[in-house]
Amino acid sequence: MNKYPLLSKVMVIGLLMLLLSIPLLMVRGAIEERSMNREAATQDVARAHAGEQTLTGPVLYVPYTETFLRKVVLDGGQTREELVTQSHVAIRFPSVMETRSRLQTETRWRGVFPVKVFTSVNESTGQFVWSDVEPKEKNSQITLGQPSLLLGVSDLRGLLNAPQLKVEGRAIAVAPARAAQRLPLPLVAPLNLAQLRAGAVLPFSLQLELAGTGRIGWVPLADENRVHLQSSWPHPSFGGDFLPRTRSVSAQGFEASWSVPSLSTQAQRQFAQTGERPETPESFSVSLDDPVDVYRLTDRATKYGAMFILLTFAAFFVLEMVKRWRIHPMQYLMIGAALVLFFLLLLSIAEHLGFLPAYLSASAACIGLLAHYLRHVLGGWKPGLLMSGLLVALYGVLYGILMSEDNALMMGSLLLFGVLASIMVATRKVDWYSVMK
Repeated sequence: MNKYPLLSKVMVIGLLMLLLSIPLLMVRGAIEERSMNREAATQDVARAHAGEQTLTGPVLYVPYTETFLRKVVLDGGQTREELVTQSHVAIRFPSVMETRSRLQTETRWRGVFPVKVFTSVNESTGQFVWSDVEPKEKNSQITLGQPSLLLGVSDLRGLLNAPQLKVEGRAIAVAPARAAQRLPLPLVAPLNLAQLRAGAVLPFSLQLELAGTGRIGWVPLADENRVHLQSSWPHPSFGGDFLPRTRSVSAQGFEASWSVPSLSTQAQRQFAQTGERPETPESFSVSLDDPVDVYRLTDRATKYGAMFILLTFAAFFVLEMVKRWRIHPMQYLMIGAALVLFFLLLLSIAEHLGFLPAYLSASAACIGLLAHYLRHVLGGWKPGLLMSGLLVALYGVLYGILMSEDNALMMGSLLLFGVLASIMVATRKVDWYSVMK
């Protein structure tokens, strides 16, 4: 190998890059562990406060029995009639329901991990239209049971007070459903059977104060669903099966409005279905996501770590050939170790200061360390500052890639093209045959 010093140097640099990939993987493992710790902190807050919330209902729920005579064939071919009583449930959804919600957010801390919690005031109005139950058998008799309005929230611990429900202007008490009732929603309000007249219109109003963590959503069960949400949180993330028809987001908060007709959703069918594996009804929601997720951004940064080290080593190697510098493999290793340490510094500082201050602090520390080190390795401040300037440019480009996720591929491709072009220009007059000897 002494006959080919250039080839030997390239192979040693490649070996060093493989060696440095081990601490890079360890840093990625630390990022994953801290991200899992944050999720555990979120779950701890949710257990003590309330979890994600989805509001369902109200729904008119009426059990009934159907009694009819059925002919039974006996063994001798004779027939007889027997009285059969079957139990069923009639479900009626609101013909229209409009909800206006106000959302206030607060940050709770578990160690260094912030968790977004909220309190909301939800005011709904709407109406039911009762239609008589259609018998399933001929000449049968229908007997209605106790009608009720059912309500649901994902986590009952989030109820800040008893829901205020009025039907036809009369207040109705809302209570938790008993386990023996086996109702599809956890809150029940009994109605008067006399209110269920054919064609009767039952207007209702509902006020619900609810606390939760991370996300709030609605299941569109009415024939016409309209929801208007207002909050001071400036970074909403809209999700679920339906996006808002209109939305306005600013530094002072956001407003969003949904309008979902029953023709465009399967929520009613999914709610009314029975069986061992009922589907989860369609819904729409808002999440209180942090727009700058330090763990996601740090993890993305480490994915560029190998390319970052490769570009740095390539710059040193080319300048070593062009400027006749002599850089020992051990010095390459220590330079690479400083580059890897940048990502660990970025993670640890970002948990306390945020991503941008952490990026500036970690990159300044690593560039300052390398500038001082390269001054002695390269024999002066001038070459040391030259290489430090290249590192500043690399760190700047990396930050631009991280902040522009949609353009990351294009920026990365342009960076690699620019580096290759620079290497080709810088080495255009190098006699590689003489260098190989």
